[in-house]
Amino acid sequence: MRMLFLTTRLPFPPVGGEKLRAFNFLKYLSRAWEITLLTFVESEAEKSALKDYSLDNLRVRSVTLPRYQSYLKCLGGFFSREPLETAYYASSEMTRMVKEELDRTKYDLFFCHLIRMAPYVAGYRAQRKVLDMCDAMSLRYSLSSRMRKGPFKFIEYLESKRLERYEPAISKKFDLSFTASIEDKTFLERNSGIQNLEVVENGLDPEDLDFKETPVDLKKIVFFSNLRTFHNVDAVQYFYKSIFPLIKKRVKDAKFFIVGASIPSCILRMGQDSSVSVLSDAPDIRAAVEDACVSVAPMRVAVGIQNKILQSMAFRVPVVTTTRGLGGIQAKPGRDILIADSPVEFAEKVIMLMENPDLRERLRENAYSLVKEKYFWPNIAEELNKKLLCLI
Repeated sequence: MRMLFLTTRLPFPPVGGEKLRAFNFLKYLSRAWEITLLTFVESEAEKSALKDYSLDNLRVRSVTLPRYQSYLKCLGGFFSREPLETAYYASSEMTRMVKEELDRTKYDLFFCHLIRMAPYVAGYRAQRKVLDMCDAMSLRYSLSSRMRKGPFKFIEYLESKRLERYEPAISKKFDLSFTASIEDKTFLERNSGIQNLEVVENGLDPEDLDFKETPVDLKKIVFFSNLRTFHNVDAVQYFYKSIFPLIKKRVKDAKFFIVGASIPSCILRMGQDSSVSVLSDAPDIRAAVEDACVSVAPMRVAVGIQNKILQSMAFRVPVVTTTRGLGGIQAKPGRDILIADSPVEFAEKVIMLMENPDLRERLRENAYSLVKEKYFWPNIAEELNKKLLCLI
């Protein structure tokens, strides 16, 4: 069986939620399918990662699309009715590449990862098509616009409205669509009338669940993620400005560790504070995180499933997050995770974990059991493959 898989970014190395999801789809589906991956890279140097992530039955073709060209496309797209999400990745070369593949090879299935790539195959009717929407992007932009300032506030509000029209229209051209959480599925069904939706959650690899006892630094609070995105930058800034000072009033030697990739200068400057450590592109995320007393995810803008929360649970680091951050994760507040939606409450929950070893132990054990049972990539991929096989 042959699959044509399209995604906007080369998922190697698998850093960040979108890349992680695409990487694991490819990793496990390539065991049952012959897959051709069509993707974009921003430079030729990006392709060097391929040598470290060779997968059987996977062939990769890419189109080089520099970031400045995408910005120019968005500038032009601003005056159209199409979402900037699709304008950013508009490419005549990718259109030609898709046609070349279809002229050369008979594919049993098209798999589009994210709505940004949907236009490239939506018009083909002979083959079965699935669309991994992953998140309700209209909801993400709507939430983000409320936190933005200046021109981005208007731009993201406008994008949310365009996506409200685009998401139901594009999903009708696919045989089946997926979201990463039940919350996103419910939102899209109620607000957009999309019907052909099923949930395929994010997961964890077996190595994520390998446990080793690690001494806990009782003063260490950690946030880790890809900081290329606004919602993660906003979460760090919110914690540092509104929550961390409240914690330090009670725990004067508390330390805030920010671990991530693509860290912007506004976050790097926080490292000038002696109580803050910023670790950019850490080679081993687990080693940088697993000795923390608390993992924080103070999300004010979030949709889908937060991988940082799943990984924290797998590393046996107890988590404090917001209601929005918890999203569709099937964790029970107070049993598996702590939830707080105001700075004062959030600080109190973090301090509770720093000072209460019994609470830490209970949360970390319950959370680890939860992710081991429900968020295991081999099991998720097996169920996904069954859904795909039912289409052909």
